[in-house]
Amino acid sequence: MNKFSKYFSALIIFWVFLSISFFCLKKDDSFEVLKVVDASEFFVDFNRNKVCDEDEHIILYDLKFKDTGLSTIDNLRLSYLSNLYAKKVLFGQKIKVYKIQNNKMKFILADESDYESNLIKYGYVITGGNLDVVKKNIEFAKSLNLVKYNKKSKKVHKLDCKYSSDSPYIEIIKASDVPSDSKICKYCHISSQKEKDHFIVYPKDVYEKYNPIYKDAFVEFYVTDFTKYYYPSNKCLTTACQSLLKEIKNAKRTIDFAIYGIDSQPEITNALITAQNRGVRIRWIYDVDKKGYTIYSENFKLKKILKNCRSDVEYNENLKNNPDFSFSDSIMHNKFFIFDSKRVWTGSANISRTDLSGFNANSVILIDSAQIAKIYENEFEQMYNGYFHKSKQKTEINKNYLGNSDIEVYFSPQDAVIKNRLIDIINSSKKYVYVPVFVVTHNDFNEALINAKKRGVDVRIIVDATFANNRYSSVKKLRANKIKVKAENRAGKMHMKSMIVDDKYTIVGSMNFSKSGESYNDENVLIIKNIELSKKFRTSFLYFWNKIPEKWLYKNPASESLNSINSCFDAIDNDFDGKIDNNDEGCNFKKKLQPSNK
Repeated sequence: MNKFSKYFSALIIFWVFLSISFFCLKKDDSFEVLKVVDASEFFVDFNRNKVCDEDEHIILYDLKFKDTGLSTIDNLRLSYLSNLYAKKVLFGQKIKVYKIQNNKMKFILADESDYESNLIKYGYVITGGNLDVVKKNIEFAKSLNLVKYNKKSKKVHKLDCKYSSDSPYIEIIKASDVPSDSKICKYCHISSQKEKDHFIVYPKDVYEKYNPIYKDAFVEFYVTDFTKYYYPSNKCLTTACQSLLKEIKNAKRTIDFAIYGIDSQPEITNALITAQNRGVRIRWIYDVDKKGYTIYSENFKLKKILKNCRSDVEYNENLKNNPDFSFSDSIMHNKFFIFDSKRVWTGSANISRTDLSGFNANSVILIDSAQIAKIYENEFEQMYNGYFHKSKQKTEINKNYLGNSDIEVYFSPQDAVIKNRLIDIINSSKKYVYVPVFVVTHNDFNEALINAKKRGVDVRIIVDATFANNRYSSVKKLRANKIKVKAENRAGKMHMKSMIVDDKYTIVGSMNFSKSGESYNDENVLIIKNIELSKKFRTSFLYFWNKIPEKWLYKNPASESLNSINSCFDAIDNDFDGKIDNNDEGCNFKKKLQPSNK
């Protein structure tokens, strides 16, 4: 090959390379959307200077909508959804812009779909042929509890409030997204308490001032007020939680605890880990079913750090070798802590974001007594050594005298506390028996309450709405025998397992008043004879009683519905049906606000 041929070949190769580079390097023909005013108004950064210039302001004047007779409110609901869609696909995204006939522009999204066509296809604007999908969107928007919020005045308005329509500061948002310092517009004519309950925005994460409802040298007693808490929280908001946290931080030598489960309480778990790191011996017991499953998944995370633990299916080998032994379906339902073998914290509260946050109503007690701590230690040691449920030994010493309090300690199932003690207390009642409880199904217990009512005792029960609607509920029977039973109407649970009798006895613990609670599960119950404590607890009970409307003496609100305050906005499956908030049929705003007939 001569010299000329070599140069010519090199030139050809260079030209081919340039050609390939020219065709392969894709030209950037997309532009960023800098601002979205609404679905039909936005700014496209054509000159790529990151500034919303006047000539970059897009308004879709030519997008025609047919008048379909939708109400003003429905149009506002639809505009909320269309604006939401626009912000999702446009804001901060790069789009392609093409000029078509009559100087119109076509906007192509990142997924190569046409923006205006999508608005019509998905029913975010109204045309002649998409009314069906538009109506589905409007029905969905109804479930979102939309309001108008004035960012300047901080006032919340109904969608049809005429005093909000002309303000430039108004935005349509979900009620749950309104800031907690907002105020309700006085011209919106919110007439009923029910309407207020589902219109206002409730506060979140409100810390309670440390305030036991009763305190003396030996005892502190706490009640979590679920009328003040509308959402669960992983923060230690209540006095009950703060007392537990304080005891963990102050422990010097040992912490032993038996809990049904632990979930989303980082202040408690971090304090336990810190205690272990400073040399405190920590042992604990938790519940799982036969297959090793629990709804409290954090148990398994914590056991990797706090390794001295045992579940209630880890039976002692001596039991397993017994031919008569069989695994039980019973649960380890305790919620107690023992600190340095001298202080006991116990009650109805699980170590969870629903219980310790105040979202659920619970009763909890802290006792400063080495003798009571010893009784709990004996129970703990039995379980820690693999003796659960019916394999445990009866409690030998259960009467203690601490200042103003005579305290009896019982454990399930070995002590059969309902049959051996609680029924006697009900039978001896003269003035009143008040029962704030999650579940009450024990036949003999119910009969004792009915007999007390017949002899003139004031018997009142507050039960959880989920239990009241359960097919196994004894609420109908109790009401049929003229006992006053109110089903709570809150987002949170009535989770107490308590009773107050004649300004004399307070019963508190982990045990529901049921056959399984008394005869099968691992539970603990305290019977406290203390006049002042009972009076304080009675005041709390009557406070809860008066907060529940009278109609729930006769009907039961669905626990996830418009009738249970904030239950449609708390992100909790309140009725355990696998559906939360807007996905639950009970939270359908189209449904009339009527009580359940169950």
